[in-house]
Amino acid sequence: AQAICDQVTRGRRHTCSVATDSQATNAPPSHPFTAMPFSTGLCECCAAPGGCGLCVRTVCCPCTVLGDINEYTKTCPCGFVGGCCCGTVLHPCFFAAAAPKVMPDENACKACCCASFCGTCYAMQVYREVLITKDGAPSQMEMK
Repeated sequence: AQAICDQVTRGRRHTCSVATDSQATNAPPSHPFTAMPFSTGLCECCAAPGGCGLCVRTVCCPCTVLGDINEYTKTCPCGFVGGCCCGTVLHPCFFAAAAPKVMPDENACKACCCASFCGTCYAMQVYREVLITKDGAPSQMEMK
């Protein structure tokens, strides 16, 4: 089956379709430089790595998460403290500069918008990507 959606944007009608899994695996990529998505979705607040603890930490004390992101990306001076201060005060600008360092295919404009409209979720998503990048993706354990 094929899903079709219609969207009206600024008076123009756009139609998009989503191919089934069998069609998608046999089709060549639509663009040779397709951006790699984040490892976890924007609304996957309790996803690993980090889980529910990261969610609670980001909601209750987001400056600590921003500090950890800054320690990895070195977006602002002064490491953790610089991320806490600059990241909290200049939240959208901080992510416009930091997110592309974590995810090279991330657009600074998109990062700024995500940080402006769903900043807590976006901070969790970027930090999870930092953890995955820094420590490597979690691997499966071999049964013995």
